[in-house]
Amino acid sequence: MIRHFSATFRGLPACLLLLTGSAEGLEPGFESLFDGKSLDGWKHDGNWAVVNSEIARVKKGGSLVYEKAKVPADFELRFEWKVAQGCNSGVYYRPGQYEYQLLDNANSPYGENPRQAAASLFFGMAPTKDVVKPHGEWNEGRIVCQGTVIQHWLNGEKVIDFDYSDPRWFHELEVLRIRGGDLAKRGANLSLQDHGADVGFRNLRWRAIPASEKLVSENLTPMPIPDGALRKEQERINKMLAGQKGEWRHEELKRFKAEEAHQGVAVDAEHFYAITNAAIGKYRKDSGERVGGWKETQGRIKHLNAGIVLDGKLWCAHSNYPEMPMKSSVEVFDAQTMQHLESIDLTSVGGSLTWVDRRDGWWYACFAQYAKTGDPARTRVVRFDLNWKPSAEIRFPAEMVAKFGKNSSSGGCFGPDRHLFITGHDAQELYVLDLPVEGDAWTWKTAIPISAHGQAFAWDRSAPSLLYSIDRKTKEVIVSKISRP
Repeated sequence: MIRHFSATFRGLPACLLLLTGSAEGLEPGFESLFDGKSLDGWKHDGNWAVVNSEIARVKKGGSLVYEKAKVPADFELRFEWKVAQGCNSGVYYRPGQYEYQLLDNANSPYGENPRQAAASLFFGMAPTKDVVKPHGEWNEGRIVCQGTVIQHWLNGEKVIDFDYSDPRWFHELEVLRIRGGDLAKRGANLSLQDHGADVGFRNLRWRAIPASEKLVSENLTPMPIPDGALRKEQERINKMLAGQKGEWRHEELKRFKAEEAHQGVAVDAEHFYAITNAAIGKYRKDSGERVGGWKETQGRIKHLNAGIVLDGKLWCAHSNYPEMPMKSSVEVFDAQTMQHLESIDLTSVGGSLTWVDRRDGWWYACFAQYAKTGDPARTRVVRFDLNWKPSAEIRFPAEMVAKFGKNSSSGGCFGPDRHLFITGHDAQELYVLDLPVEGDAWTWKTAIPISAHGQAFAWDRSAPSLLYSIDRKTKEVIVSKISRP
């Protein structure tokens, strides 16, 4: 068995994961986890062996677990790895489903989804690019973690870098949470996965990162997830969530007076932003104190509809409704200063833009049709890349269109369990939809009774169960909790 594996390893297939030779060649501050001779300090089921001074998976069994010490809370891990054709494996370095993915991207079905590709935080964060070497060749892996910052490196390039406390990554990391990952947990044993194919490693070493060495995240943008991969991922998520029981519950917590609470509301970690046709008010979340705002003075912006705060910017959907021909744009503001930054013209797409959100490296934007200007059944969500180039359209199911009546979807935002939540124009309901696994229409889930009479709303990404909506009659922003037992 070992002779066969060794010969294969030097040629085409074999998934490998780590080695470390003598301590003489180690970088300053690093500790070797493998002496190149034995598996002392490692626990396994007899399916791992030292072959040619490398750790190799030689037959079916379980993971190889380093028991000599726990992974430090703040650490840097370096290793070399090599995979067989189609191989899938991983390095687990924190408790639960928390994995640096090892993969032959070109020959594994997992490779079509960047969130499951080599160097990804598996089923969580995709790398910025694909720099993995072909199967049979050695790759250099590196994991750096300090506080809430996570970095994955591959072959000398930093391909993942994010701060998981930053609400901008809520939707991406919701996938990991559903799988069972908890970013806040610490104290795992380093584990090298046996996923049914031969794997091996070499030059494995780590160091604890001192508190004096500050790691600042660049918050790199992950690769977008292609449509086909998204649909397969959604099917997998649906299966994971299938065991959920209980109806969604709505509990109103408090209300704040806000003069601009007429079209919708946006929210970030410290403030909410009440939105009316041509003005925005910025308010403190804790006290409701108005601390800033913006007002149109040139007559260009006529009908703001909804907003979302991302990357320190407030992105607002805008249209010229009810004028014809219909025109639409995304109006961008600095969330701190409330200065208007730019206008992104989306008129060519057709329809009145009512809301925008971003997920999985794509923008999603709803273009409404009303009985006054067209057919409400033609309301649809258009997906754009990060440069606002259209890539796909997803329509609403018939039962959802019936809810619209003569109007359309006034608000929309991805929320808990990666569902799409939308509102109509007047009904006191929050509708729950899912990305389609097949076809081109959102999948209807349910309707949740709420306090607000339609209009645009926002999920608080810093407290994901909290919903911000408005009561346009009383000019109030409503804070509610949405949950299910």
